Amino acid sequence: MKNYKSIIFCSMAVLALTFTGCDEDDLIKESPDELNSSNYWESETNANLALTTAYQRLNGGTWSHTEVNYVVENFRSDMTKAGADVIANYPDQNAFSTYSVVDNNTRMQTYWNRSYDGIAATNQVIHNVSLMTEDQIDSDAKTRIIAEAKFLRGYFHFRLLMNWEQIVIFDFLPQSGDELAQPLSTREEAWIAIEKDFSEAASNLTINYPDSDRGRATKGAALAFLGKSHLNQLDWTSAATTLGDLIGLAEYELAVDFSSLFDGSNEATNVLNKETIFDIAYTFNEVNGGNVIFAGIPNFAASEMWGWEAMLPTQKLLSEMKNEGRTSSEIGTVTGLNKFDDRSYGSIFFNDDDVDIYGSSYEDWFGVGNTKPGWKKYLHRDELYPNSWRSDINTPLIRYADVLLMYAEALNESGSGDPIPYINEVRARAFLPSTTAGNQQEIREQIMHERAVEFALEGQRFYDLRRWGKTIMTDAILNSGKIGASNFVFEDDAFLPIPASERLNNPHID
Repeated sequence: MKNYKSIIFCSMAVLALTFTGCDEDDLIKESPDELNSSNYWESETNANLALTTAYQRLNGGTWSHTEVNYVVENFRSDMTKAGADVIANYPDQNAFSTYSVVDNNTRMQTYWNRSYDGIAATNQVIHNVSLMTEDQIDSDAKTRIIAEAKFLRGYFHFRLLMNWEQIVIFDFLPQSGDELAQPLSTREEAWIAIEKDFSEAASNLTINYPDSDRGRATKGAALAFLGKSHLNQLDWTSAATTLGDLIGLAEYELAVDFSSLFDGSNEATNVLNKETIFDIAYTFNEVNGGNVIFAGIPNFAASEMWGWEAMLPTQKLLSEMKNEGRTSSEIGTVTGLNKFDDRSYGSIFFNDDDVDIYGSSYEDWFGVGNTKPGWKKYLHRDELYPNSWRSDINTPLIRYADVLLMYAEALNESGSGDPIPYINEVRARAFLPSTTAGNQQEIREQIMHERAVEFALEGQRFYDLRRWGKTIMTDAILNSGKIGASNFVFEDDAFLPIPASERLNNPHID
C-alpha cells in the first residue's frame, strides 16, 4: 500500500522537467533522456509522472526536511529550541531559535527556493495538461491531475505566506525570463490566489482513493487547508463553514492511539488510520544508490540516546504537557493510564516513572537527576534505529485533530456554534475529562492549551501564536526560557525577511 508514496519520494528520474531554482534556464531545462515540452505532454502516463515530480517537492531530499523545513517551522516557537549540535555547528539554523535570522540565511533561502521549485513544477502540470487533447488523456484523469496540481500550488504558496508577510504569486507558467521577475503581491492578493487553488481543488478531487493511490491530495485535504487559510486571516465565519463541511463528510476520525501517528505503527496508508488527511510519506527503499528518506532520527533523538540532538523540547512545553495531572483513583480506572496527559507520553521523553524508553527507564538513558526532556515524536516505537539513521515514518501536514480544534476556534470566535464537543473529542483521545471552560475567554485559553500539547513539533505553534496576536506571541516567546528569546521583537520576527538573493535578482523588489 506504500506503492504510490514510494514512487513519489524514491524515484530519482521520473521527469526531466524539474527545477532547482527560479531562473530561465531552469524553466526550460530538458530531461536526461532529451524529452522536452514539445513532445513530453502526449500521454496520461507522462502527465502523472510530471505530477509526481510536483509531489516530490514536498520532501526536499534526504536531509532538507529536518534541517530546513523543521528548522523554519519549529525553531521559532516557544516550545522547541536548538540543541547542542546546532548551537555549536550550525549558526544558520540556530538563528531561527534565537530570533536573529538575516536576509542571507541559507536555510531560509533554501526554504524559499524549494517552495518556488514546487510551484514551478505544479505550473508545468497545470499549463501543459490543460492543453492535452482527448486522444492523449482521459478527461477524468485530466481533471484530477490539474486539481491535484492546484492543491499543491496552493499549499506551496500557503507555506510561503505563513512565513513571509509578502510573497510573489506565480499562478501561471512564465513563458520568458522577463515573466519570472514579478513584484510582491499584497497579502490580500496572495490569500485570494491560495484560496482559489484550494477551492478549485476541493471541487474536483475525490474524497478518497484506492489503496494503490493513497497519499494523493483529496477533497478533504483541500478543504482542510482552505479552512486553515480562512482561520489565519481571522475570517472566522468562512473558516467555520469550510471546516464544518469537511467534518460533515464523515470521512475522518481520530486515531485511537495518539503515539501511533508518529512512531510508524499507523501510517496514512494503513486503512485503520483515518486521522491523517495529508502527509509527506517516506520509505526505506533505495533507488539508484540514493536514500531519499526522512533522515530524522538522529536530529530528533537526544544525545543520551545516541542522537545529534539538533532540536529539543523546552521546559515550557514539558510544563504545559504536565498541566493536567490525574489522581490515583483516576489512574486506576483505565488500564495503563499514566499520570499526565496521554499526549505528553506520545510526544516527549521526560523524567517520570511512567516513561518507558525502549524497555528502560528515563534515568537509565538520561541519568539520575537529569530533567531534560527529549523528543519521542518521529522515533520508531519498537527500535530506536531500525535501519541505521534512516526512517520511514510519515510527516503529517494536516490531520483531523487540527480540523476539530480549528473548527472549535472558529465557532468560539464567531459565536456561531458550540465549540465544546470538538474540544472534548480531542481531549477524550488523551483520556482527559471534558473541559470545564465556560465563557469565550476560557474556551479560547483551553483551545490554546490543546493546540500546544496536541501539535508539538508539527510546525503549528509559531503560527498559532501569531494568529492570537502580538501580546500573546511576545509574552509566550519572552517567557520561553530559550537562549536568545530576549531578541524577539514582534515587528521584526513575526515574519522572515525577503531573501537577499531574491532582492538582488528581482528588479521589482527593493
